[in-house]
Amino acid sequence: MLSNLWKSCHASVCQLRFLNERGITVDSLTGFKVDDCLITSQHAFCVEKAFKVEITFVGADANSITATMRIPYSEFIKEMRIGVVSSLGHYAVFNINLPEFQSIPSLKLSVQRNFSIGSLLAVLTFNHGYSNLGLKTGIISSVFANREGVRFIQYDGLLNYGNSGSPLIDTQTFEVVGIVSRRSTPLANAYNQLMGIITDNLTELKKVEASVKFGDIDPIQVLIANQNQLKQLAKVIYKHTASGISNAVMLDSILSFFNNDTIAEPEAKQAKEEFDLYQNLR
Repeated sequence: MLSNLWKSCHASVCQLRFLNERGITVDSLTGFKVDDCLITSQHAFCVEKAFKVEITFVGADANSITATMRIPYSEFIKEMRIGVVSSLGHYAVFNINLPEFQSIPSLKLSVQRNFSIGSLLAVLTFNHGYSNLGLKTGIISSVFANREGVRFIQYDGLLNYGNSGSPLIDTQTFEVVGIVSRRSTPLANAYNQLMGIITDNLTELKKVEASVKFGDIDPIQVLIANQNQLKQLAKVIYKHTASGISNAVMLDSILSFFNNDTIAEPEAKQAKEEFDLYQNLR
């Protein structure tokens, strides 16, 4: 069953590597193709220091490149972006109707809205930013909605760096039922809070820099260096720590973007109209 799922779905899943001006990877996400669109995590819109994005699809051996291209990050988020279906949706949609990706097959989005606890699901993803595609499984352990009303599937598989944007796939139908969202976990929230505190500390220390000295030692510089070291340590720990709570946002809103027969939310209607207009102008 799982080997058939791999054969049927692997070719539609890609890695997004965000590179700085020196060509160093600053972040990594997973995405997948539906029709002529790329779906991934909403975090793709706000990658710090990103200069280019590299989109890569691989073959059945999980490594051989079948299609790839590098795009300036500014072009990716401004010209290829066709809207976030919902500002609270935890995912983003981009147009990849390009010659390089014409041969890439499309995954199918499930219209299922209710899910049984204990059902087996699979995730196709790029773990820890490595360039080889992987297959992971887990059962639905729960379902819930956050305070904004966005619904999630909670499953018992581990989440790693690079997993955000991955398709959560029904092992029976091979259809996508959710989009992995590592950035919505308690681990991510704690990391963001810590980074906010460190940033505030650095801002305050910069205000009094060089105002105090003990001989040749500037204690403020020592504190600034300490905060920067703590910041780097937090990044490394967050990047290499797996989250024990794995969430995938359900497709309630995004279905209306791809299916005309689904009742669309206002944001989805607007995004769909923008996409249709874009296609007519091509």
